[in-house]
Amino acid sequence: MEAEHVNPLIHFDNEDVSSHDMEIAGVGARSYAFVIDWHIRLLLALAWIYCAALFIYDDGALASLFEQEANHASTAWGIFLPAALLYFTYHPVLEMFMHGNTPGKHMAGVQILTLSGEAPGLDKILIRNLLRLVDGFPGVYTVGLLFAIFTRNHVRLGDIAAGTVLVYSNNEEIHATKVDEQPDSAQAADNDAILHELLDRWSQLEKEQRMSLGHQLLDRMGDNFVPGDAAELKDYLKQVANKKND
Repeated sequence: MEAEHVNPLIHFDNEDVSSHDMEIAGVGARSYAFVIDWHIRLLLALAWIYCAALFIYDDGALASLFEQEANHASTAWGIFLPAALLYFTYHPVLEMFMHGNTPGKHMAGVQILTLSGEAPGLDKILIRNLLRLVDGFPGVYTVGLLFAIFTRNHVRLGDIAAGTVLVYSNNEEIHATKVDEQPDSAQAADNDAILHELLDRWSQLEKEQRMSLGHQLLDRMGDNFVPGDAAELKDYLKQVANKKND
């Protein structure tokens, strides 16, 4: 019984990787991953602000920033700039080093892939994250959410521009076969025709011809069977023909 999928599948077909289908992550999984990551990066930024004010400067550093006559520009930059960097570079930095993943995505069981099924490079990650400014408009990710709901692959604007998609990383769908191992239907049909013709003409051929043509056919079919004599070869070819007719 085949697995049923709520979300559509995307087919990846690349010469360097296996050809396979994966389930596209829906809006729920995407939102779940984002909320987790948002909490993590917010906590990282707040942790820096607290530690910087407490250990690098002095206990009253934060309070003094809001005094009207105080001039603590350098203190403000030292506290809030690193916090802002932690917050805004969280996604691109982790997606680069975790190959299209983040802690939130990992917990949600999703990951970013290119449309060819590979981990995104730095260029795609930067494009995807720069367009968060548009996807996040007007502050609650309305644009990104609408794109994810109504696009075929449930992608936001940043994904469309970067050529990426969010898929379930723990998806076991997956009828993966090597591209170069996929059967060629035309060649398979030719092999069947040659096999039946060889068996039909078997009695008319010399022993050497039978062995030579039989070996050539087995090589063409990718079969490693090594017959001891012509009789054994004929019996094996008949078995192959019967299996194909079943």
